[in-house]
Amino acid sequence: MSSAVVVYESLFGDAEKIAWAVADGLREHLDVEVVAAQDAPPDLGPDVRLLVVGGPTHVTGMPRPSTRASAVKDGAEVADTTKGLHEWLDEAHPVGGVSAAAFDTRMDHPKLLTKLDHASRTEEKLLHKLGATLAAPAEHFLVVDAKGPLADGEEDRARQWGVALSEMVTAGAR
Repeated sequence: MSSAVVVYESLFGDAEKIAWAVADGLREHLDVEVVAAQDAPPDLGPDVRLLVVGGPTHVTGMPRPSTRASAVKDGAEVADTTKGLHEWLDEAHPVGGVSAAAFDTRMDHPKLLTKLDHASRTEEKLLHKLGATLAAPAEHFLVVDAKGPLADGEEDRARQWGVALSEMVTAGAR
């Protein structure tokens, strides 16, 4: 069976919950490994067909060392504020031929800020730079507040998105 890897960054736990829910959906058709960005190896195995990356939208984009440090002051549990998803995507080795997808968690208000940027927009650019082909547009999962929790139904929606991704990636192999 082909495999998928879900690499995530989470500050307050919500993006991690989404990562695991996406992985549950992917398991319909793929073997799946879920790994925190700070622990992810720079090379994907040769059997990986799908790479899914995601994390929180934090200060209008992907977390950075300075915003992670700020989040720690607000109660986030981050072991190393210098390493996260952005840094992993910068250091990962090219993945040409691999399908990919990105997600982020974010609030749906204030409306002006939610239109400015999302972490997934940068994630998609970095995936493209690695040589990955986007399997689907980025998905946004809502949190009630900056520190969470996830809005009702978002874990189920993430599972369904994972199923859809696994079907898209494996459609030609069946």
